[in-house]
Amino acid sequence: MLVGLACTVLIAKRATAEKHTGNLLADHGVVAGTDTAPSTAPTAEQAMGSITVVALNGKVVPLHTKGEPAILMISSRTCPWCKRALKDLGVMAAGRPLPRLKLLTLEGAGEGVAMLAQEQLTGAQLIGPAGGADRQRLTSRYGGTPTFVAIDRNGRVVRTLPGYPIAEEMKHWFAVMVGDQDDP
Repeated sequence: MLVGLACTVLIAKRATAEKHTGNLLADHGVVAGTDTAPSTAPTAEQAMGSITVVALNGKVVPLHTKGEPAILMISSRTCPWCKRALKDLGVMAAGRPLPRLKLLTLEGAGEGVAMLAQEQLTGAQLIGPAGGADRQRLTSRYGGTPTFVAIDRNGRVVRTLPGYPIAEEMKHWFAVMVGDQDDP
């Protein structure tokens, strides 16, 4: 019963967030014949709000690497579904690096080290909010973890996946993470 209530609250938060952010959680799709989102789709920065993220070395980094698609996974070290998603990704990867995965851990980039190491995942970029205000803005925009955001090579959001579905659905997202395809 408690789980059902929590899911209801999360769905309500998502609907409210979508209403107040110009439908940033929508599936923006890919332009036919290309691997990019339409020019009307929000950029990663617009979708995330005015937050600053830092890498492990403490330097500010952009959410998008110019010219390269990516999957941004918003996670928390206390999230059991994040752990499940990373475990399934570890099985899928079987030692392959995930160069297009950006693991944005709410508690900071350093917290992602142990999360990836536990599942023997390599190659991902570890990032986190630059400070408490950035974390607060991020959690008010995306009410739950994990949340996956597919970003095209132009920095536009193609699709957003709140929560963790099943490993079968993640195969499409995983293909982007390892560089086998450009959109999920």
